Order: sequence, then structure tokens, then C-alpha cells
Amino acid sequence: MKLVYGSMLGVVFGALLQLAGASSHTKIINALRLRDWTIIKLILTGIGVGMIGVHLLDAWGLAHMKVKDLYMPGVLEAGLIFGIGFAVSGYCPGTALAAAAEGKADALVTMSGGLVGALTFAFLIPEFEQGILTVGHYGPVTLSGWLGVRGIWLALPLGSLAIWLAQRLPENRSRS
Repeated sequence: MKLVYGSMLGVVFGALLQLAGASSHTKIINALRLRDWTIIKLILTGIGVGMIGVHLLDAWGLAHMKVKDLYMPGVLEAGLIFGIGFAVSGYCPGTALAAAAEGKADALVTMSGGLVGALTFAFLIPEFEQGILTVGHYGPVTLSGWLGVRGIWLALPLGSLAIWLAQRLPENRSRS
């Protein structure tokens, strides 16, 4: 049943991306050039709603938050690979999937590249796991754990701030 709910949520998320124009390469590039604020507003709203929603579900016992271990070299390398892929293709994984569902060929190439990268990682990581994963490994790190407060008490103001910022951003300078 979880797979059905997850699939339905994915379809709704993809539809929202498409309706907001996030599957448009031009709109994403204009967002990166700070000419079109639609995508940035969408991201800030998603961060705010997601942050508050997940923490509320966790506080009510309807979700179980499990924080992955912080592995700093992996975060830096993955960020670099993600940034290069985003700059070259103009898509992030979510927007590439939404654009591919529209039949855009460049999004299909982007998804193929992402899948090849994921498979390469999956096949190579057992060979290097013991050597590289021991450096810069900090275990699960959270701001709430560091401050000694429950996550919901940080999620409420920070999520509200993200939603407020999304509402306060200027209108688009140019239409695409």
C-alpha cells in the first residue's frame, strides 16, 4: 500500500512541477539567471511545506524520521557532480522526470545519464567502501540535535520563513 501512496504522491508532485513550468528548460535557465522567480518560489514553498509537514507527521507519530550519516567528502563530490549535471542539462532529477513525461528528448538524455551514473556508483562503491567511507564520516548530524531541541521547534519558524520569502520575491522580470 505504501508503494501505491508513494506512486500517487509522485504523480501529483510531477503534475505540480509541470503546472508550475518547472519542466521547462528555458524557465529553469531563467531562474538561474534570476530573471524568472517562479521556480525559486516553487522551491522555497516546497521546502517550507515539506519541512513543517514532515516534522508534524513525526511529532504526531505518523512518520519516522531517520537522518542519514553525514559523510562530508561524499556530500562535496555529489554536490559537484549534481551541479555539473544541472549546468550542462538544465534539469535536476525531478524536473528531468517531469520533462521526460512530456516527451522532451533532452530530458530523456539527462535521465539516461543519471541512471548510468547511479549504476556506476552502485557497482563501484563496494570496491572502495572501506577505504573512502571512513574519512570525513560524522554519523547522523542535525541542527536540532546540535541545539538540543525537537526538530518541530526549528521546522516551524524556518519553514514559515521559507514560505514567507516565496511570497515576498518579486514578480518575473521577463516571461518565458
